[in-house]
Amino acid sequence: MQFMEQEDEYEEDSGENICERMCGALCSSICGVVMIICCVVLVFWNENNLVIHEATVLEIEDAKVYQSCVPDPTATGKLVLVACDVYTPDIASSLPDPLTPFLDHFSGASVSWSMQIYQWVQTSSEDCHKTNNGGQSCRTTYSYNAQWTSSPTDSNSFHRSSGHDNRGTRFPTNLQPTGQVNAPASTVVLSQSGTPDKGFVVNPDLVTTLPSIDLGDKLKAPAAPAANNHNSNWQGGGSLTPAMLHVYQNGLQTSTGAPSIGDLRIQLTGQTAQEATACAVQLGISGASSQYTFGPLPPQSFGWFGKKTKPLQRLQTGKVSQEEFMKQFYAEGQTMAWLIRIGSLALMTMAFWMVLSPLSVAADGLMFLNYCTCGLGSVLDSAAQCLIGTAAFFLALMLTAITIALAWFAARPALALGLVAGALAIHLIFVLTQGGGRACGCESDSDSDDDDQPSARQGMIPRM
Repeated sequence: MQFMEQEDEYEEDSGENICERMCGALCSSICGVVMIICCVVLVFWNENNLVIHEATVLEIEDAKVYQSCVPDPTATGKLVLVACDVYTPDIASSLPDPLTPFLDHFSGASVSWSMQIYQWVQTSSEDCHKTNNGGQSCRTTYSYNAQWTSSPTDSNSFHRSSGHDNRGTRFPTNLQPTGQVNAPASTVVLSQSGTPDKGFVVNPDLVTTLPSIDLGDKLKAPAAPAANNHNSNWQGGGSLTPAMLHVYQNGLQTSTGAPSIGDLRIQLTGQTAQEATACAVQLGISGASSQYTFGPLPPQSFGWFGKKTKPLQRLQTGKVSQEEFMKQFYAEGQTMAWLIRIGSLALMTMAFWMVLSPLSVAADGLMFLNYCTCGLGSVLDSAAQCLIGTAAFFLALMLTAITIALAWFAARPALALGLVAGALAIHLIFVLTQGGGRACGCESDSDSDDDDQPSARQGMIPRM
């Protein structure tokens, strides 16, 4: 029987009085304090990590830049930057038996697959409303959707399992839900013309950074199974055979139309690239098609307090110049730093809201006024909640800004001392300038008064 994607909902009511809510708010407040401390630590780590990242990027300036992809033996042990074509072997035949017939060939560093099963899934949402006695009344809605999921679901644990039975369907026993096959060691090579020799063997750490592409458009239906093959329908369990799978919507599926409960869907992706630029230490290697490979540059000391850079080895898609390579590497660090800063502000706001949650619950006591007024309690409660939320945001904003500033100065002590010295110098010059101006002004005024005094005296002497 075919099941189209559908949804069912069931509701259940519950409630809490104001005392129960206050106990929960106090626990939330304690958790909020812990979150604030964690956010402060995160901000300090982020600023320090950004400084280390920037220092690591600057190490690339000293790299030997290859004009071609032919290794230079004299550069062994030195930091190099190469932009080359990429050679990768054909690894399609390494896939598990149920998948092999659908991919004729693929030249890459790895092929991965992920499996999903079509089942009923339960989700719940809670809608709460405040009551006039300071408590709250909640309604929980349980929703049931038939959809693709990455792990089997036991429908016996559902709040209401009637009509939403997954019938014990599960993943096959002969194929893992997720997996990956990799190219043999030392077979991914950066070379002048994309050949497997006379180049640089890409080490496993750099291979994992190659981009992934969807292989759905490379899948092909295998030859039709024999007429006497009775094992061509997936039964929701057991072993999976190629005859049970069909190429459908850029993937493999056990059905070609609307799925049934228990049907499987498999997506394939592969890591590969035509061109790449790498920056790492050139190392010698034996027993491979090429005689050289890459290794990380060890952490280098920088700054006054002996900070160290990160180990440096990086690969990115496409052939780029040294300047562009550094620019993109630097931009990645900046992007990550700003994401963490914004995320820290959001977490800090949430933390302060949790700290102030007892005040929020206490403010709900204003709802008692609804018993003797026409909704005045609700209006006052809404205004109080707005003020508490605004206070939480501005407290978080101020603390985040102060923490970022302190962390920024702590991570850059030399620059921080320079800025402080510059600010003091400007302030001193300003004070001296203003002080000298006032002194000159006073003396000038005094002289003017002295010059005016004889005239005044003359004006006071009567004429004879």
